[in-house]
Amino acid sequence: MQHLKRIKVFCEDLQPGMFVSELDRDWSETSFLLQGFVVNNLVDIEAVKKQCEYVYVDFRSESDFKQYKLKTTKSTTYKKQLEENLSSTHYNLREKLKPAFSARLKTSHVMKNVLDKIMLGEDFDVVSVHQSVKENVKSVLQNQEAMLMLTMLKNQNEDIAQHSFNVSILAIGFAKALGFSQEGLEDLGMAALLHDIGQVKIDAKLINKKGKLNQNERLEVNKHTQLGFEILSGKNGLTASCIDVALSHHERLNGQGYPRGLKGDQISRNVRIISIIEVFESLTSHQTYRKGMSIMDSYKVLMEGKNTHFDEQLILRFIKWRSIYPPGSIVEMESGEVGIVIKAHKEHKLKPKVLLVLNEYKQPRKERLIDMTKMDLDPESKPYKIIRAYENMAFGIDLHEYAEKGLKVQIS
Repeated sequence: MQHLKRIKVFCEDLQPGMFVSELDRDWSETSFLLQGFVVNNLVDIEAVKKQCEYVYVDFRSESDFKQYKLKTTKSTTYKKQLEENLSSTHYNLREKLKPAFSARLKTSHVMKNVLDKIMLGEDFDVVSVHQSVKENVKSVLQNQEAMLMLTMLKNQNEDIAQHSFNVSILAIGFAKALGFSQEGLEDLGMAALLHDIGQVKIDAKLINKKGKLNQNERLEVNKHTQLGFEILSGKNGLTASCIDVALSHHERLNGQGYPRGLKGDQISRNVRIISIIEVFESLTSHQTYRKGMSIMDSYKVLMEGKNTHFDEQLILRFIKWRSIYPPGSIVEMESGEVGIVIKAHKEHKLKPKVLLVLNEYKQPRKERLIDMTKMDLDPESKPYKIIRAYENMAFGIDLHEYAEKGLKVQIS
């Protein structure tokens, strides 16, 4: 095979997929039948380790070599340089999201088990829920970008578990930006995950009704806050704040919320935070009676409710933290091309990294990753400029599809 680099690799550093081209001894001294082979799995690696101390590996690309160095180098400075270099030379959406998908799957299993037990009138395990939240807090602290992007990968009709997971992840990320302690992050994440648990006691036909609810139906659905309070009140291991969020997340500053009509300072900070995030997540999600809104349109709805429904300062902090074009946003360029925001820039909020997926005629194109801070040029040799952000699934773009097919883009 053609190779870019032939590198000496100690057998303890071998990884599946590597092509071994030479050994530290003559081939005739070993049991290997081929002079040059791919180690496909851990069994192959163990076979090499039994007969050799080191081998020579052919790397197919500079990127593959840098990935190897990233995993084996002990220098933190060199590791950081490699991470920065790799992030600018290739992007693998599935690999970026794999840990986040795993976290969501685990939480979904836990929540569905909880909801099933409640439906059957049985007790549920708070410990497993808390453990799931602790793992999600750790995931957000270690891999916030991927975890937050996952909240943008929405199904056509979200269930309680999906909605609650998204609200919980957003709450953890926002609370981190607000300076919450580890304990505070876990408490808020737990409250967010369980905030809508009372909905399991509401007739599913009302929850999934196509079209807006009439007054009597709305009053029936509104009972979910009181039902959630009743479900959680008798549970050991839950904080008062967690129970309060389930009861109060639809309270509004002007006293026009429910179930108690609380006003102003009667509404706790945790409730204020989750009420903003819960509405934002609902607005950006597809419902049975309407399609999801864009990020910007959702921000406008929140701002229209400042100081009457929601805490203005928290809204402004939330928008600043979440940014105008968060990862997962679908955006249209001045050139007419359409892409998916992959990474936001901390200082240049209007110049994210964007994966272009549609051409100016809104037809699929060969994917191209552009960095708007580096003056990448459009087909007319002009710097790329975003003119509008769209709702999830706009132009038929399904983020799940791009994530699941393992899209990998190389930058020239």
